[in-house]
Amino acid sequence: MDAQPLIAQIGATPLLDWLALACSLLYVVLASRDRNACWIFAAVGSLLWAHQMLAVYNLVSDALLQLFYLVMAGVGLYRWRRSVRARPAAEALDSVVIVHEEGKPAILRMTLGEHLTVVSSSLLLGYALANFVLIYRVGAAMPVLDGITTAFSVVATFLLIARRLENWLYFVAIDAAYVFIYWRTGAYLYLLIMLMYIVVAVYGYRHWRGLMVDGSDQSAA
Repeated sequence: MDAQPLIAQIGATPLLDWLALACSLLYVVLASRDRNACWIFAAVGSLLWAHQMLAVYNLVSDALLQLFYLVMAGVGLYRWRRSVRARPAAEALDSVVIVHEEGKPAILRMTLGEHLTVVSSSLLLGYALANFVLIYRVGAAMPVLDGITTAFSVVATFLLIARRLENWLYFVAIDAAYVFIYWRTGAYLYLLIMLMYIVVAVYGYRHWRGLMVDGSDQSAA
């Protein structure tokens, strides 16, 4: 990667864009630490980032993804602040039993069936989104790959809200794909942010797995 475009982008980046990047980074860091406040930064960062992706880099699917994140930030905050939900590890994502105890829902591992559902539904949704963008937004950058990564990001966000451990592994793969997208579109500053997200996602996986082992996944907000 040529350093000159990156240096130029850093110098030309306005304060509003730096604020969006800071909020987005705080979101993933706080989520990896299992803190409810992550959803507040997710909402603010999503609004700002949606504008940047559409107005500057012409990544329609990614802009729509940020608007989705805005809605899901409210859902995530509501769900994480509710009472603990006890679920057998083999049950589906929508199968819950309320337990009257303060704290967060337990962190659970995904089943093989859930993995197959995530991959198949994300691919189908991604191709559908890419075709939609090709029809209504001529000249959109990398619509197929952008659509698929957007779809996987949507599903992975549901996994994060549902407190599935493997959501972090999906985000590692998704962020790696975005590194390629931003490299091809010249968004080098966002490329560096995605590299940081990969590091945080790896940490998030290790931290959440440690909470499961220690039996202390009911951390405070």
